[in-house]
Amino acid sequence: MKRNKYIAFPVLCTLFVLFSCNKAEINGILEDNQSAPGQVSNVRVENQNGQAKISYTLPNNKDLLYVKAVYGIANGQQREILASGYTNNLIVDGFSDTNPHEIKLYAVNKSEKASEPVSVTVTPLIAPFRLIFNALKASATFGGVRVNTINKFKATVAIVPLLDSLGNGDWANLENVYTQDSVISASIRGLKPKPGKFAFYVRDRWLNRSDTLVMNLTPLEENLLNKDLFEEVRLPGDAEYMYNTTLNMMWDKRTNLGSWPCVYTQESAGSPQTVSFSIGKEAKLSRIVIYPRREAGYYDKGNLRDFEVWGSNNPNQDGSWASWTRLMTCNVMKPSGSPLGTDTGADEAYGKAGWSFDFPEDAVKYKYLRIRNLKNWRSSYFMEIAQVSIWGVY
Repeated sequence: MKRNKYIAFPVLCTLFVLFSCNKAEINGILEDNQSAPGQVSNVRVENQNGQAKISYTLPNNKDLLYVKAVYGIANGQQREILASGYTNNLIVDGFSDTNPHEIKLYAVNKSEKASEPVSVTVTPLIAPFRLIFNALKASATFGGVRVNTINKFKATVAIVPLLDSLGNGDWANLENVYTQDSVISASIRGLKPKPGKFAFYVRDRWLNRSDTLVMNLTPLEENLLNKDLFEEVRLPGDAEYMYNTTLNMMWDKRTNLGSWPCVYTQESAGSPQTVSFSIGKEAKLSRIVIYPRREAGYYDKGNLRDFEVWGSNNPNQDGSWASWTRLMTCNVMKPSGSPLGTDTGADEAYGKAGWSFDFPEDAVKYKYLRIRNLKNWRSSYFMEIAQVSIWGVY
């Protein structure tokens, strides 16, 4: 018995060593390899807007882990871009100008040993934030100012508005516009209808900033319309309600957006649903804000997703649309773009603030409005609305 035990021990050791070697070979790990890998070669550059694509041939090293690009950008930051050892290109970005920039490329192995650098020069095209600024236009709108521009490359940027209300060079920050939309149209609200000196610049996510557009603008007057004057106008074909809810709940001034009951139309509706109401008297409308009910979340159930707003001053009593004018089609989009059931802080903030949509500035005054729901967050037609606020001037 003793002999058998004596023989088994070295056999087990041998098996362990063999297993360990096989595992190391399978994983491709060479521990403490002090030999640097070879350099990348055959380097090619494709200059792009604000960035460059660098392609190369990888060195013939089995333990190659990644390729690293090292360079500096205008804000003084030293950037490192890593690309897997299984790909042969990488993107260097964050450039604010079209000057030549030196990039150093390193091949790095699994022991974090780097090769000697290969230097390459990139000359980026005009950065997206500068193109956005070049197309930037600002104008007065109801309760504030509006900015419009084109974001061809869908870059993540902030449009930064400033106001020198006293004309003494003391600039105050207003609410930034954060976006990556290809067509940017945004309003900065909450401003008094008096002349002011405004400035706007564009900033990207590397804190590069454009020149500054300075303009004298006078925001148009805008007021929250008096909800005490609102009342339902019941027309043939309008939505039916469930759970003893009524349209009047839509303007009962509640502040808890999760409270029940609220407007809740027939769930079994098989076509777009409509509600009609009067705002009391004709008004020049500037915007409508839809406050969704927060139950499981703001982006759920019958909360509006795609809908239309129509206006009239003399609606046909048969419920037909001939006497109505479609003012706008609205699409609610989650800021994060995340799938249903996954909401970020930005999504929550957007829902809590209410979904705001601007009326066309050239629209005439209207007394009657219709909301026509095309699709909710369950891709059906019923409506669930906590509150509605409408802004403009009587």
